[in-house]
Amino acid sequence: MTDPTAEFLELFRDEANQRLDNMVDTLLAVEAGRAEPDAIDGLFRDAHTIKGGAGMLELEDVRSLAHAVEDVLQGVRDSGSFPPELVDPLLRAADALRDHVAGEAPGSPDLLDELASSRANLLTGSAPAVALEAAPAVAPAERRAIRVPPQKIDRLLDLVGETVLHRRRLEHVLGEERISADEAVSDELDLGERLFDELKDAAIKMRTLPFSTITGPLPRAVRDIAAAEGKDVELVVTGGETELDRVILESLSEPLVHLLRNAIGHGVEPARERKRAGKPERATVELRAEQRGGSIEIVVSDDGRGVSPEVLAEAKSVGSLADVLARAGFSTAEEVTDLSGRGVGFDAVKRHVESFGGTVEARSEPGKGTEIILVLPLALALIEVLLVERGNQAFGIPLASVEEAIAVEDALTLEGKAALELRGRSVSLADLADLIGASSPALPLRAPAIVVTSGGRRVAAACDRLIGEDEVVVKPIGALLPSARGYLGAAILGDGRIALLLDPASLSRRATSPPKRAVSAPEKPVRRGPKVLVVEDSYTVRELQRSIL
Repeated sequence: MTDPTAEFLELFRDEANQRLDNMVDTLLAVEAGRAEPDAIDGLFRDAHTIKGGAGMLELEDVRSLAHAVEDVLQGVRDSGSFPPELVDPLLRAADALRDHVAGEAPGSPDLLDELASSRANLLTGSAPAVALEAAPAVAPAERRAIRVPPQKIDRLLDLVGETVLHRRRLEHVLGEERISADEAVSDELDLGERLFDELKDAAIKMRTLPFSTITGPLPRAVRDIAAAEGKDVELVVTGGETELDRVILESLSEPLVHLLRNAIGHGVEPARERKRAGKPERATVELRAEQRGGSIEIVVSDDGRGVSPEVLAEAKSVGSLADVLARAGFSTAEEVTDLSGRGVGFDAVKRHVESFGGTVEARSEPGKGTEIILVLPLALALIEVLLVERGNQAFGIPLASVEEAIAVEDALTLEGKAALELRGRSVSLADLADLIGASSPALPLRAPAIVVTSGGRRVAAACDRLIGEDEVVVKPIGALLPSARGYLGAAILGDGRIALLLDPASLSRRATSPPKRAVSAPEKPVRRGPKVLVVEDSYTVRELQRSIL
């Protein structure tokens, strides 16, 4: 049975964090001189609501601090003006409230005294202030919403995934000939396909959240980072309504802070240098999200100095600016500070994005700025893949990373490595078995190859045959074989086989290694290795382990 107090506490935390995000945004707008006329009333309502909820749940630390903030804001309302020096203590009070709400105990014993002193200064009129016209409060628009525990939504999506597998097995059992021969069966399956697609889309959307869910604290983070660097920076967030998978979204906050810190510390110039370059003294850092087909693009851009021509030249030789920036120990900072210069951060961001099957790209122009693009899947549980076969084993490659499929005819040799020429551009050619470190028979003549793009690099991975496109349910393999690298997971196909889902970023990186054998070589007898006995009660787990081993 669910504890009602715990349930109400979770509801309070959600609402309080949303209110605190509103307060931080409003305070930053006041500081920048672009606050709305009803800014004071909005701040007061948020603080009052937090105080009331904390009182009902007997959270005395939260209640007393929110009450102190409310007192200060009441003084601001009475005076009709907002002293600029109030912004900083109120921001710190919002931080302390957020920590208390999360169950932490911040060390801020002097904050209540500071707020009380600010209230006294307001009453005596000793603090300079900026006039704000208070607008009448507007009742919020009525909206209906229900709160569902994430575990229930995850379970629903799991069931949808299992339904996908069931449908694939049903089609496999019936066979294409029988389906096409029986018109009634074909019509019912078509209707079921349409209904299932709607159910699937609805279930996926239930587990997605708007990008704005995690962007609330970022303007404050940019303010503090810029202040520490002695720079004037404005953060512009667009595409807040773009929705992402909850699992991906909840893990993006720290990587985004890394990228914003890099943009401010490495990219943005000091105000004096910007003025000499004919730029506005206030720099602009933009964070935007946009859906592109089955992927989501998150871009962090700045209008700073960009990377040097030497770094761009190195990136051209390596093949990707993102790979250069992510190299261990690499940094564009001129000196080491608390925020930058140690060559860590971007590589962690890149690894994190690639763990979801995403890619990281980077573009820069000297004197103009830099863009970092994170390309992430829209949903994790169900993805569209191109299925191929190598050595009697099925593999899946995310369709978003597949550029095209070709037949290998005339392979070239460039710097000792196999390559293909596609529309005037050379593409590295490698055996898929070599890319994943597997032992397989030699490829047939005119073997098909899949051109995979990731991180600005392309590789043509040759295989035995193409199986086709499919939408598969992703099953994790980390708990089974934690040492397995280069895999996003596994999927069960309609015929019961296990398909290993390959990481496009890993394929493109391994393509730089020398090939172990010629792609167009004729078939040769295969030397069999020792047999391994796998004992496991679960058929699925057993087949998965056998496939990888």
